[in-house]
Amino acid sequence: MVCRYVDWGPNSRPDTEAFINEAMASAAGALNLAVTLDNEAIGAGAVSTASGQHACGELGYAMNSTCWGRGYATVVAGFLLDLGFSDLGLQRIEATCAPENTASRRVLEKSGFSYEGLLRAHKRTATGRRDSLLFARLATD
Repeated sequence: MVCRYVDWGPNSRPDTEAFINEAMASAAGALNLAVTLDNEAIGAGAVSTASGQHACGELGYAMNSTCWGRGYATVVAGFLLDLGFSDLGLQRIEATCAPENTASRRVLEKSGFSYEGLLRAHKRTATGRRDSLLFARLATD
């Protein structure tokens, strides 16, 4: 999996398995899924509660570069949004992406998210810190 726009990886298969196991163990207030095509993992997605008190959550997804541009991330985002609002009872779901990741920005826009601003030096990466674009969608949108 190409990790151009995420703050982790690339990971070995054992690293990925450990990450999945850890995510599943701490899944309270979160819905995690593996995205498969023809029984092969092509990506992952999650929606989680960031603040139970405020009914706010976070959405994330990552797709194998061989599957970019085929609409899979948009389907995953829509599915997880529905679950976040219905099953987790969230009223607001946020998502971020790297400013240069125009494909992810488009996924969020197609999924009904609104751009809310720039988070400066938001994520630590292997080469330093990077900014993020903040998007959000409300249950009432």
